[in-house]
Amino acid sequence: MDETTVESSERASSIGPGIWIVLGIIIFVWGAYWIWVTPRLTEAKFDPLNALFSGLAFWGVIYAILLQKSELALQRKELELTRHEVRGQKEQLEAQNTTLKKQNFENTFFSLIDLYISIVDALEIRSPQLGSPHRDITTKGRECFSNFFFDLKREYEGERKRVPDADDLALCISAYERFAKYRQSDIGHYFSTLYKIIQFVDASEIEEKQIYINILKAQLSSYELSLLFYNCLSNYGLKHFKLYVEKCGLLEHLSLLLAPGHKGLYRESAFRSPPLVSHDCG
Repeated sequence: MDETTVESSERASSIGPGIWIVLGIIIFVWGAYWIWVTPRLTEAKFDPLNALFSGLAFWGVIYAILLQKSELALQRKELELTRHEVRGQKEQLEAQNTTLKKQNFENTFFSLIDLYISIVDALEIRSPQLGSPHRDITTKGRECFSNFFFDLKREYEGERKRVPDADDLALCISAYERFAKYRQSDIGHYFSTLYKIIQFVDASEIEEKQIYINILKAQLSSYELSLLFYNCLSNYGLKHFKLYVEKCGLLEHLSLLLAPGHKGLYRESAFRSPPLVSHDCG
C-alpha cells in the first residue's frame, strides 16, 4: 500500500465516527419526536417521514462536505510531495550538469597544457661555438629560455649605452622589440599559447579558477617568467596579456629582472596570487 492510499484510508476513518454520531443524533431526535410529541398533537401537522428524509439529507450534505475537505487536503499533500520530488530531481540534474562542465573544462585545460609543453620541448636554437665559428651549439627545449634571456639582457645593456637618459619603461620596450626582431619566430607561438590558456580559464564558468592558473604557473621556469615580464611591457603583450598577468598574479615567483627597479612597472597584484576561493583570477 503506497503513501497516498494510506493517507486516504486514515482520513476516511477519521471522518467516519463523527458523521455516524451526527446520523445517530438525527434518528434519536426524530424517534423521540415521533414517540412523545406526535401523539399529543391535536392536529396532524407533522410528517415524520419527510422529517426523517430531511434530516438524512442534511446528514448527507455534511458528509459530502467533510469528504470533499478530506480529498482537497489529500490533493494538497500530493502536490507538495510532487513539488518536493521535482525539486530534488532538478538539484540532481544541476549537480550532474556542473560535474559534466567541470570534466569538459579539465579535459580541454590539460590538453592545452600538453600543447604548451610540446611547444616548449620543440624549441631549438643554434649558436656559434666560441673559438670554433664553423661549429654550432644546439640548445633544445626549456634550456632555450636562458639563451633568450641573455639575448634580451644584451639588447637592454646596449640600449642603456645608446640612450642613457631614457626611463626604465622606454628602455625595456626598446630592448624587447630589438630582441623580438630575431627571436619572435622562436617565442611568438609560445606566448600565444600561454595567453590562450589563461584566457580560456578566465572565460570559463568553472569555480576556483585560480587553482588551474596555479597549475599553469607551476610549469613556468624563472627565465620564462622574466621573458613574460618584458614581453607584456612591449607592444606584443601590453594590450591584453599584461592585464591577465596582473589579474592572476602570474609573476608571483619571478626572481630574474634586468634591473631591480623594473618591478615597479607592474601593479603589485602581478606578484601576488589571488585567494583560491575566488571564482575568477582576480
